[in-house]
Amino acid sequence: EYAPFSPDQAARCYTLGDGEYRLPVESTQVLYPYQRKGIEWMYTLYRDQKGAILADDMGLGKTCQVLTFLRGLHYSKLVSRVLIVLSVSLMQHWEDQVKKWCPEMRVKLFHGSSKTKREMDLRDAQRRGGICLTTYGLVTTSTDLLNDFSHAKGSKWNMIILDEGHKIRNHTTKVAKAMRQLHTTRRLILTGTPIQNNLREMWSLFDFVSAGELLGSLEEFVKHYEVPILAAGDADA
Repeated sequence: EYAPFSPDQAARCYTLGDGEYRLPVESTQVLYPYQRKGIEWMYTLYRDQKGAILADDMGLGKTCQVLTFLRGLHYSKLVSRVLIVLSVSLMQHWEDQVKKWCPEMRVKLFHGSSKTKREMDLRDAQRRGGICLTTYGLVTTSTDLLNDFSHAKGSKWNMIILDEGHKIRNHTTKVAKAMRQLHTTRRLILTGTPIQNNLREMWSLFDFVSAGELLGSLEEFVKHYEVPILAAGDADA
């Protein structure tokens, strides 16, 4: 499942925290300081089995940042199977970026007009590991298939990443409900607009990445956060 680097490459690693996370130094040399800081932050949460929302503004390189982070996880043998959910229009872009920023990980597409081929590619990704790219629409219609690892010795996705994760800001939609049904221990959202209209949208994103452990139920969130925050905006607050 892993494609090891040469001894020379292995000796030139960027190491974090307890030394379990190692990243080839050539990957970090092309990143900005805030992106390296982001990788450190994502690894800290990954190590603690927590989810994350990477909410850098548009154009600041969230894609290369998260794929470099995945390259380190893969090299450190901390991850083998990753599912990335994205818009159809970005499929080719993400496939190209995986090959550029995370070249050691295999990439498969659960996408396309041929049902047979896309299911074969999904099974291959589940069995042999790598990054699997799919769309929000296919997750909605194929949740059980994406969760079926019976052929892969009981494995599951090590991480699920939502590009443009604000698409699940309405927790009542079929898309948002399907995302919550995917089996994984770690979830990551990429979005440049984590809050668009109201605080309940923010709750929906946090609820997804933390599996409900951070802000409680929607009712609890409304009582303890939304009502006081909105009341503070009144002229006589």
